[in-house]
Amino acid sequence: MLRSSIYLPTPRPVADVFFELNNTTPNAVYRVEQGQAKDPVDLAKMSYATTSEIPHDPYKLTPNALGPFPKGSPLGFTLEEWLSAIGSGTYIEENGNTSINLTFQNLLPNATYSIWCHRVTSPPNYREENLPLGAGDGSRNVFKSDSKGNGAFILKIESLPATTNVTYNDWVAMYITKTAPINTDITWTLIGVVYHSDGKTHGPVPGQFGKNAHLQLVHLMYPKPSRTFEEWRNATATSATSAADGAKRQPDFEIISAVAGLLATAYLLLDRRR
Repeated sequence: MLRSSIYLPTPRPVADVFFELNNTTPNAVYRVEQGQAKDPVDLAKMSYATTSEIPHDPYKLTPNALGPFPKGSPLGFTLEEWLSAIGSGTYIEENGNTSINLTFQNLLPNATYSIWCHRVTSPPNYREENLPLGAGDGSRNVFKSDSKGNGAFILKIESLPATTNVTYNDWVAMYITKTAPINTDITWTLIGVVYHSDGKTHGPVPGQFGKNAHLQLVHLMYPKPSRTFEEWRNATATSATSAADGAKRQPDFEIISAVAGLLATAYLLLDRRR
């Protein structure tokens, strides 16, 4: 049995709700970063959508990865309420098939959600692919929270594609210490929980991120058979570098936490068995 977990926050901008930074830009909103997500003043601010889709940019590859973005409708909850969501469950894999059983607390009440497999490839060839769990038309990946923000999701699917089998040492050399050239496209597999602020699902696509689709929780699948960051590091590292040690279990751990997804206290715990 493989038992995995994820820790957050993440320093990179992924969350698809936005807030007003100050009064000088009344019609603009910004993504939240780690430091802001710890500030009580910012946590008390209302969350907003945007007027159009805002692509994910976790590695800040574009000049305005954090904003400003055109302010859309208020979403009716604070950043603290958004970031309080939690989940737990099992991912049981056997002979190419998987059973997923998830439960959630502190979701938005009476809300529409969907579950996705996100495939994120690290720079220099960054790309993101969003696949609905289950049927390709998105007909089996939907659930609703109750009046208290609780939710549950159970589904049997074909096993998700694996995260690239990269060693920890190679990853550190390419992306942390930068002592080696990037010689491989590393693609991470994640399980994401998307909130639909329009109350609708959008079939084979999540919707428009930022406008009506908002990634709230995420779980990172480490290279098999690792279950956690520590197990992956210990199983594949031949020696520890000082730079890598500085990243160990810290919120500024650059790439793993980056693609892992959300901010502040939001997290998703999953068990993997096979």
